[in-house]
Amino acid sequence: MSDVIVFKGAIAFPITLDPTVWVFDERKFDLKTYSGEDDSSLATQAKYLAGTGTQWDKELREGATLPSERKSLAEERKVLEGEYGIRLDPFITNAEPLPEVTHVRLHREDQEAIVLPLAEARRAILQFSKDGKPIKENGPVYFYLPEVLLANEAPIKGITALEFITEQG
Repeated sequence: MSDVIVFKGAIAFPITLDPTVWVFDERKFDLKTYSGEDDSSLATQAKYLAGTGTQWDKELREGATLPSERKSLAEERKVLEGEYGIRLDPFITNAEPLPEVTHVRLHREDQEAIVLPLAEARRAILQFSKDGKPIKENGPVYFYLPEVLLANEAPIKGITALEFITEQG
């Protein structure tokens, strides 16, 4: 099993993802409470900016708090017990697929690769935590499309690389 996922193929920036650090990423969300709402990048950015502005105003009024004071024990326990996911689209955007890219080939450990249209791959959610622990068995992530996640269907497992290609096949 690989602990990282490699982006390769027709992209401007080949990157390597390490899902074990996503527990600290503000973009993560709890899969147990996922309702399928559209969380487009503009909506996410607006939500982030609104939260940042609110926090700024609070710190101006009350003074800054230390990071260790911000999280309650319940929040810390939730992180240790939760099932978390993160959207794949920001990572695809950072890799900058070339204009001619139409599909993404999901290379899997000891299994046949799966080819998806680029638009479908952008919608994907990567589960990186199960019961508060990194996914080891068939990991490091489970790949879901939103409708598959909502229907509690089986994810695509064992992904080792995403190859950006110009045609299916």
